[in-house]
Amino acid sequence: MVSTNVTRLIRIPLFLLVLTGSYAAAQTETLMYDHIHMVVPNPQVAAQWYQDNIGGEFVDGRDDRLLFGTTRIMWIPDRGNTRKPSAGSVVDHLGFSFTDLQATLNKIEVAGATLEGEIRDVPGLFKLGFAVDPWGTRLELVEEPQHLGLHHIHLRAPDPVEALAWYKETFGGVSKNMKGRLPGLLYPGNVWLLVSRGETFPSTEGTIDHIGWRAPEVASTMASLQGKGVEVTRQPREMELPNGMIEFFYVAGPNGANVELVQRAPDMP
Repeated sequence: MVSTNVTRLIRIPLFLLVLTGSYAAAQTETLMYDHIHMVVPNPQVAAQWYQDNIGGEFVDGRDDRLLFGTTRIMWIPDRGNTRKPSAGSVVDHLGFSFTDLQATLNKIEVAGATLEGEIRDVPGLFKLGFAVDPWGTRLELVEEPQHLGLHHIHLRAPDPVEALAWYKETFGGVSKNMKGRLPGLLYPGNVWLLVSRGETFPSTEGTIDHIGWRAPEVASTMASLQGKGVEVTRQPREMELPNGMIEFFYVAGPNGANVELVQRAPDMP
């Protein structure tokens, strides 16, 4: 007969195994960060301005989108010129990093951007400065040579902790403090998602219309999100690009964020 103590020793590992298995099963798969979509009167002009002054390379055989690392920035036409500046939107601004911040700010000011104040050297972080592009999108330019190019997407929310938790539960990501100071999520492609506290308005009213993640497969990704209670706002559709087929759908994010999920052909960057 097995003693009570031995029985307990046997049961404890089994119990821990069940717990560990349940915890692992509950983990959200981390999706790759895919793109940012902005609305401007002339997408080709805006794309060229960014390529000339911010960086990126034209992609997809199109002249209205740029690739920064593995993340696209794309522009669509605002035919009625109805969009508000991005500042104050749920997608407040975009961050880009450069080796020489002052030279970059000088360059974009000459090219038509509006600078917001002087460069700040934030202890423990980096040098940074703010500007607004010629179409109303707020930009944070930072000097962090270890992380050049597209650096972060900065959201606004009345409750930043709650907002970050939603994105973590929905799209995964690595919960980290940027430089040990700013709570955020880091996604494949080396893109940070940060959230500041503040009242806001829907992204579809501002110049940054939506943000997007890569869907490994549309049907299964949509089913998974719906299983978590995420609202699908636009059903899947396909689009043929010069370099391959994509399929995409939209969901409602917190605080009025418009979010796209896109499945790309395997050989697309």
